[in-house]
Amino acid sequence: MTGVIERLLDEHRNLDGLVRLLDRQPSLIADPGAANISLLVDAIFYLTRFPDVSHHALEDRIAERLRLIGALGDEYVDEIELQHARLARQGHDLLRDLESAARNETMPRDVLAANVRLYGERLRHNMAVEELTLFPAALRSLDATDWQAIGPLPGSPAQDPLFQMPVDARFEQLQREIEREAGRAREP
Repeated sequence: MTGVIERLLDEHRNLDGLVRLLDRQPSLIADPGAANISLLVDAIFYLTRFPDVSHHALEDRIAERLRLIGALGDEYVDEIELQHARLARQGHDLLRDLESAARNETMPRDVLAANVRLYGERLRHNMAVEELTLFPAALRSLDATDWQAIGPLPGSPAQDPLFQMPVDARFEQLQREIEREAGRAREP
């Protein structure tokens, strides 16, 4: 079912735009009163609520199905699942640390900024691994029976709250900023 892989690739393109925004936003951490600090919080919040719950869970199910039919080696499946677990854990840690930094508690802001950039790089790396291994193996090896076994994820969000219309009200400002960032990336 190429439609599922196409959807996941579309979501990767959207996530790449969010990662580009994360690359630029850590400077806001130096000033917890900055007007746009909410963008960083909303970006991390979104990543812990949609990709971690729906997108990565679907990729894990695809990977497990590929392992089951012998179309993707254990080392690739284990690595993808490990990356997803690490991203989920780091995303929740970043939310906690952003709150701590905003209250001027123990988290040094330069360390937090580095952790935001590392998180973005880990997400970027995860997408590259999937596009080089998982998706080609799925397109090559899965048939209708396999896709039926993978099935929809019970309890996952019905739609992406940031990149599908209508955009969740919480993420409207974030979506506008991602669009501005995409425009900057296209400029010569």
